[in-house]
Amino acid sequence: MFFLAAVACVRADASHTFSCTGRVAFVCGGEPQRLIILQDGEPQEISLSRSFWLENAGRHPVKSGDVISISGVVTEPTGLVKEEKPYESAHIITNLTTFGFARFSGGRRVTARQINAGEHNGDLVRLSGVVSAVMRDEMNALWNWLVLRTITGDVYIAAPDHEHPLDELLALTDAEVDVRGFVIEQSRWRRFRGQYIMPVGDDGMTTVKTPPSPEEVAPLPSGCINIEMLDRLIKKGELIHRVRIDGELIAASRRYRFLHSSGGHILKVATLRAESAAVCGEHVSAIGFVALDTSGINLVDAVFAKDRKRRQAATRPAADKVDMAQLFAETKNPSGSSPTRLRRCVCVSGTVMNHAENMMAEKTFRIEQDGYCVNVDVSGLPEGALGNIPPGCKMRVTGVCDAEFGTEGAIASFPRFTGLTIIPMYASDIMVVKRPPWWTPGRMYAAILSLLGALTTITGLCVALKVLSDRRGRQLYDEKVAHIRTEVKVEERTRLAVELHDAISQTLTGVALQVDSAARANGDESNAVGAFLKTARNMLASCRRELKDCLWDLRSRTFEEKDMSEAIMRTIGPHKGDAAVSVRFNVPRERLSESTTHTILSIVRELMVNAIRHGRATRVWIAGELRDGCITFSVRDDGCGFDAASAPGPQDGHFGLQGVRERVNATGGAVTIASAPGGGTKVTVSIKTETPRIPQ
Repeated sequence: MFFLAAVACVRADASHTFSCTGRVAFVCGGEPQRLIILQDGEPQEISLSRSFWLENAGRHPVKSGDVISISGVVTEPTGLVKEEKPYESAHIITNLTTFGFARFSGGRRVTARQINAGEHNGDLVRLSGVVSAVMRDEMNALWNWLVLRTITGDVYIAAPDHEHPLDELLALTDAEVDVRGFVIEQSRWRRFRGQYIMPVGDDGMTTVKTPPSPEEVAPLPSGCINIEMLDRLIKKGELIHRVRIDGELIAASRRYRFLHSSGGHILKVATLRAESAAVCGEHVSAIGFVALDTSGINLVDAVFAKDRKRRQAATRPAADKVDMAQLFAETKNPSGSSPTRLRRCVCVSGTVMNHAENMMAEKTFRIEQDGYCVNVDVSGLPEGALGNIPPGCKMRVTGVCDAEFGTEGAIASFPRFTGLTIIPMYASDIMVVKRPPWWTPGRMYAAILSLLGALTTITGLCVALKVLSDRRGRQLYDEKVAHIRTEVKVEERTRLAVELHDAISQTLTGVALQVDSAARANGDESNAVGAFLKTARNMLASCRRELKDCLWDLRSRTFEEKDMSEAIMRTIGPHKGDAAVSVRFNVPRERLSESTTHTILSIVRELMVNAIRHGRATRVWIAGELRDGCITFSVRDDGCGFDAASAPGPQDGHFGLQGVRERVNATGGAVTIASAPGGGTKVTVSIKTETPRIPQ
C-alpha cells in the first residue's frame, strides 16, 4: 500500500479517468500494491492494475519520499456498503512516473487526547510516548500495530511489516519513541474503531530512549499500592513506564493471572503473550504497565520472571468465609468499601446451576445461594481437573473474588456493577459438599413424561389392534358365510342332480330303448319312418349328453375354483381323452359372476368335445383375456375341419353349435367360426362381463 501525501490534484472526467501528483509516505507489500491518497481529510484508496504490477514484479515501483504522478481509470461501485455510506468508485492505476525524492519534515506536535477526539484527521502530526504493546494485525499479516502510551491516553500506530518487522517492534516494548505520521480514522470491517497514526518516511518512527531490561525495571514503591495515589501518579506521567511487582501467583484464568503482592494486595495481571504465563503457586516478578479500574490495580501487557531472591514456597492469603449476601453487599457499593475488599480471597458455598455439558465446554459454572449468584472460572486449571460436577450439588469454592463492572479499564464516578467471579488456585479448592439426591424434580418430571408416553403408545397400540382384530373378524365372518353359502349350494346342486338322475335320466334311457326297438321293428331305415326314428335317436343321445353334463356340473366344485384356467381344466377333464389340451385363460375369477362363469365353461366344453369327437383333433388350444370390459376367448384345434355353411344342425339332431350361439346371444356377445376341410377349426367368442354380486 502507498500513502500519497501532498496531493496536487485528483481529476475525474466523463470518460472515467483520473490523474494526481504527490509524495509517497510509505509502501506496503502485496499483489497488486495499493496506495491511499488523502483529499479533504478523507482517505481514498487507489490500486495498481494487475498488468502494471506484473510488469514491475520483483521490486517496489516506488519508495517512501518519492514524488510521483499517477493516472488511471475509475471503475463502477461494487455495491458493497459501509456501515455509514456506500463505497465510492474504485480507482486503478495504469501509469506511474517518479520525479524525485524528498524527506518528510515538520508535523504539528499534538496530544493523544486530541488525536482520539478526531481533531487532526488527515493531518501530519508528531507524538511521543512509550510503546506498551505490539501485535500482528488480525486481518492482514503485512501490518503490525503498536500501542503508544502517553500521559493523555493511548494511541494506535500502524506499521508495515517489511519496514518494521514484528520482532523488531517487540524489542521496543517500554521504549520511548517519537512518531511522525498522518492521522487516519479507521472505520472499515474492523473490530477496532477510531483514529490511528501511519508513520511516514524512513524516519517516521525514531527511538528516543531504549527500553530497560527486565532486571533494570524499577519496582513499584511499596507505599504506592493505593488506587488514589496511583491515579495521581499516572495522570502526572510518573507511571508511564513498566514497573515490577513481586509476589505470589495465587490464581489464574484464561485471560488473567492474580498476583498477591508483597504488600498484601491482590493485583490482576494481563499478559500480552502466552509464553509470559507463569504457574500458580510460584513466587514471581510481574513486569508490566499499571492500569486502574473500579475493582483495583491491574498490570497490563505484562511478562513474568521468577523471583530468585525468594526461596520459600508461595503462600496464599487466608480466605474469608462469607455468605453471598454479605459479599454482594460489600461489592455493590465500592465507594464505601476499601479497594482491597473488592478483590480478595474468599470461601463461599452454593448450589451449582449450570448444565454439565456447558460447564465442560465453557470452563465456568455458577453457584447460587439465597438468590445470589457468582461465577466460578476454572479455565486456568489443567484439562480434566474439574472432574464430574453434577448440577444441583452443593459446593464450597475457595479462590480470588474479582468484582466486575461495566466500566472496566477506568475508574468511574458511578460504576455499574455486573457480577462477581471466583477464580480458584487448585482443583482442590473446589469441594463437593453434598451431591444432589437421585430423585430430583427433573427426574420425576422425566419419569412422568416417560410413563405418559408409554401409556399413550400402549393406548395407540390397543386401538390399532382393536381396529385390526375387528377388520380380521369381519373378513373371517365373510369367509365363513361364503363357505356356508358354497356348501349350501353344493348340497342343493347335489340334491337336484340326484333327482334329475332318478327321474329324467332314467326316463330318457327308457325312451331311447323304445326308439331303438321301434327302429329294429321297422327294419328298413330308408323309408320315412326309419329317417324319423334316426333323428329321434340322435336327439335323445344329445339330450342324454346334455343331461349328463348338467349332472356333472351340479356334483362338481368347479365354480369354487379361484383360477379360471384350473376351472376349465377340471371341466374338460372327463372329455379330453388322449388329446393334448393347452389352457391360458388370463381373466380374474373375481371379475366373473357365476352365470358368466357357467356360460364360459359350457361353451368351452362343447367346442372341445366337438373338436375331439367330430374333428378328430389331437391338440386343442384354449385362450382367453379381458379387454375393454369384454371377455374374448377362443378354442382352436388341429382337426379335420368342416364347412360351417353345410354343417348338420338341429334338424339332423345336432344341437352343439346351435347351443353355443344361443348362450352367446343371451349375453349380448358374438361368435366367429374359422374352419376349412383339412385345416382345423378356430372358434372365437366375445361376451360382455357382469359385475359379480357380493353375498349378503
